[in-house]
Amino acid sequence: MSLRSRIAVFMMCAFICTGFLPMETALGNAQWTLDEPDNITSLSVSEDGSRIAVGSYGAKAYSFTAEGQLQFALEAGNVVTGVAMLSDGSLLAASDDRHLYKADEQGRLQWDLNVKRQVKGVSASHDGSVAAYIVQGSTNVAFIDAETGETIRETDIGIAPKRIRVAPSGSFTAAGATDQYVYLIDADGGIVRKMGVTGTVEAVAAAEDGSVAVGTSKNEVVLFDADGREAGSYPVKDAVTDVDVSGDGSYVAVSDYLGGIYVFAREGKLLWTTEVDGAGRAVAFNKDATALYAGTGSGTLHAYDVSEAIASAESGAVVRTVAWTIAAALALALLILGLLWMKRRRKLGVLRDVWRAKYIYLALLPTFALVFVFLYYPASSGLFHSLYDWNPGGRTTFVGLANFERMLSDPYVTKGIGNLGLLIVTGLAKTLIPPLIVAELIYHLRSKKTQYWYRTAFVASMVIPAVAGLLIWQNLYDPNVGLFNKLLAFAGLPGHAWLGDPDTALWAIIFIGFPFIGILQLLVFYSGLLAIPDELIESARIDGAGLWRIIRSIHLPLLAGQFKLLIILSLIGIIQDFGGILIVTGGGPMDSTYVPALQMYYAATIFNDLGYASALGVAMFLIILIITVINMKFLKTTHD
Repeated sequence: MSLRSRIAVFMMCAFICTGFLPMETALGNAQWTLDEPDNITSLSVSEDGSRIAVGSYGAKAYSFTAEGQLQFALEAGNVVTGVAMLSDGSLLAASDDRHLYKADEQGRLQWDLNVKRQVKGVSASHDGSVAAYIVQGSTNVAFIDAETGETIRETDIGIAPKRIRVAPSGSFTAAGATDQYVYLIDADGGIVRKMGVTGTVEAVAAAEDGSVAVGTSKNEVVLFDADGREAGSYPVKDAVTDVDVSGDGSYVAVSDYLGGIYVFAREGKLLWTTEVDGAGRAVAFNKDATALYAGTGSGTLHAYDVSEAIASAESGAVVRTVAWTIAAALALALLILGLLWMKRRRKLGVLRDVWRAKYIYLALLPTFALVFVFLYYPASSGLFHSLYDWNPGGRTTFVGLANFERMLSDPYVTKGIGNLGLLIVTGLAKTLIPPLIVAELIYHLRSKKTQYWYRTAFVASMVIPAVAGLLIWQNLYDPNVGLFNKLLAFAGLPGHAWLGDPDTALWAIIFIGFPFIGILQLLVFYSGLLAIPDELIESARIDGAGLWRIIRSIHLPLLAGQFKLLIILSLIGIIQDFGGILIVTGGGPMDSTYVPALQMYYAATIFNDLGYASALGVAMFLIILIITVINMKFLKTTHD
């Protein structure tokens, strides 16, 4: 391989790696379950990360070590609505039994405060210098002395608060209220500002600098910066149940009702995600945000090592910058070498020709850019990610050809291949034969005016949307009010569930579109017939050839180019298309109408298995490529 070729290959590899650089993280996951499995309501991690406090619907507050060893369980009289783990190992707990509790590091009760109302939450700084709680039916945020339980002061925010969170050092306290606002309170109890969100406030968290993360019922987390401006929003799959922020506000952890656990960077990038069994109920970082704890609706506590995801976020920008710099330098070097080579071969005149037509090339540039961005880049991305267990924004693992091997044992794919074979055979027949017959009939009409009106009548049917046509046919097949069963009833025959019977569902889909006069195919054949010289037809007639002999010996051979085009387009459309099956049967009943393209769609959109979906797409591309090459090789035209 020449030097220029090596440079070109290296530059291309650098470009591809830069564009598709995956984020791989090997995350540890430890988990343990409460002694009486029940919904976890709240979590809190000590400053040194050695202890985790857990509140539960089972009227208990637990203290665990970071390794999952139970230290003690503090019993309350009702649901524990909030916990706060202090740096000395002591524990604050709020309960619907109208009490606040504090236990020391051994689990011994230090004080029990009856506040006369249901306590809806408690939070404290790591050292306990600032501790706050909220109660039902009150507009106050109450601050207490964590040592004695005595109330120090109360801040009236004017509306009932429902969520409370104190920053790790106690510099700020965030209170989420029922009016869709979050109120930021300073260390002296003064209201600094209020920030509004869309939807109800479901969770709040405050960082040291006064930035606040707010989880809402609208399936998103909104981050406000230290000045109270909205800094970004992070979408999740369901209503947010809890949020936490790292001490400096750089990272945000989220849980939602569907069991999703997420870690976002401050600028909004999803760094890591996983799913737990049951609803996600609570999340909490350790001090440096290298470990994340998540509680579930089934009473399970998960501990995740997210240090690699955090490190990847911090180094990713540097890596990409270096990669782009290298790629740019290689591109420049390749350009210089190319110019030197052209000068040596005295081919610089090509550049003068390009310069003369610079405006033409400039006008074509947006088209090429769009084609690259929306066609070539996604196609290359699919090829690349077919070799990975791909989770965009999360953990991506190289699996080699495992996704392709999985297809061989996937019953939906194997069943779909059989169905696809039948669809290809019948589809080609529908694509080629009826339009050719109609094109011949129109071509042989004596009146040009009649030809025009027939062409117009067929082309006018294009105004009916494809989806509307599918829905019409779905109604025709309806077992209760469908036209086909009505005709059977009129003839005294029993009706049939055409789309509900595995033996007839695929054939019912094949029959959709009868009499199969595709407008594109009709126009292609008709234009091909018009292009046949009249002299050939007249010569054949002089030699005594009849209509069928002219069609067989002149029309069909001279339409070989049209056949080649329509066969290629039809094969691509049949292999890639799943819209009709998705709308009419969804692949059922059972798997009787499944096709590989539908499995690809479900893998990507329902099962979130994007690596497998990419592999299915690549496999279909290879099949189309092979069939196209065979078609181009063996179906010859007069121009070949």
